[in-house]
Amino acid sequence: MTSNCNDCYYLIGDAVEFWPEENLLYSRVNGERITLFIAASRCLRLLLSHQGELIPQRDLFEAGWQKNGLEVSNNTFYQNILMLRKGLKLAGYEQAVIKTVPRQGLTIPSAVPVAKIMPDISTVTAEEHPIAEESQPLTSSKVNNLPLPLSRYVWAILLSLSFCVGVALFAVWNSSENKNFFSNFNFVGNIEQCSVYLQGNQTSFKSYMQFIAQNNFTCNEHEVVYFTTNPLVPRASAIRCERPFSSGSKNTCISEYHLEWQHNE
Repeated sequence: MTSNCNDCYYLIGDAVEFWPEENLLYSRVNGERITLFIAASRCLRLLLSHQGELIPQRDLFEAGWQKNGLEVSNNTFYQNILMLRKGLKLAGYEQAVIKTVPRQGLTIPSAVPVAKIMPDISTVTAEEHPIAEESQPLTSSKVNNLPLPLSRYVWAILLSLSFCVGVALFAVWNSSENKNFFSNFNFVGNIEQCSVYLQGNQTSFKSYMQFIAQNNFTCNEHEVVYFTTNPLVPRASAIRCERPFSSGSKNTCISEYHLEWQHNE
């Protein structure tokens, strides 16, 4: 599945269409149209075009950002992959599409039904598949009561403003003394070869033990795990690193997100 085809789209599980040139997920199940960040779309395209192969994280960095002269942090990369997984679920495909191979990279297993399709160009219009703007984040829509040209104009302005505000907030946060994302994690001990850190007061030791028991979660010797839960959202995040995270030093980390997991009290 490596041939080039600018007008092709990918059909995932006979449920979700992915249009790479438009950075768009379209659901055949519920009619959702979900616009992806450009970098996330490029990563998904690379994974789909090499389905069944393990794609190293460095290759995804290159495809999504670096070949366009951009730099990317591990945290930004993890958030983009999380958006892809969430977008596919919003589009009605409940099965896991993107698999994380700890310390190696990502892959879309061969067992996931994927087809690359050349559409009948005469039947595909811009109205059916709107073109995504470079700065648009993950969004979805079904019905729009505004006239089409006006609605696109209004949405473009709103999304651009949202993006600018997000960039400004990120810049302020990044310039603060506590810019290290991992600075609010607390070391709780060595568990099954891992050095385990839990985020602040919102993540309990009991929830981590329940998580590793329910998900058959194991780690390699001397690995460092940063584990996060949120009592208000059914989600858990486990980030594995080669060594404790330190600002300014190189480290290799792989994240695992479980969107439907929640600690049972």
